[in-house]
Amino acid sequence: MLSYKKINLMKMYIQEENLMYRDVFLDTLLIKSPIIIAEKGDNCLILKINNYSENHDNFMNVCGYINTLCSINKINTDIITNNSIILKKTSLSKFFDENKNEVSFSKFKKTQKVICSFNCVSGSFFISQCLLIN
Repeated sequence: MLSYKKINLMKMYIQEENLMYRDVFLDTLLIKSPIIIAEKGDNCLILKINNYSENHDNFMNVCGYINTLCSINKINTDIITNNSIILKKTSLSKFFDENKNEVSFSKFKKTQKVICSFNCVSGSFFISQCLLIN
């Protein structure tokens, strides 16, 4: 897992519709988000970018570059909408409360601060783990 701050854009590439990263075990890139406000959707989290935060701006630049990589490789994407990042939930996604106890997605409030780790497959971001922050 790499923090969005440590990602070298030149090391990212697409292979068989998966986002990969040179110098990472198995090359699969798992990205860690900044602390961010998320809105709960049906089967997703919508990460709200704060336009006045340098960390959020850097995070959005990384996600925008991934969006561009997908477009260049003719992969339809749905990762950025209205200055927000969309993370989809899967059956493998894990969610944790402030005490690092595993909880169900249903325990999430409508809007909550989170830190998430996620990967990109077929032009979509999928949640690996998500920690609720007070």
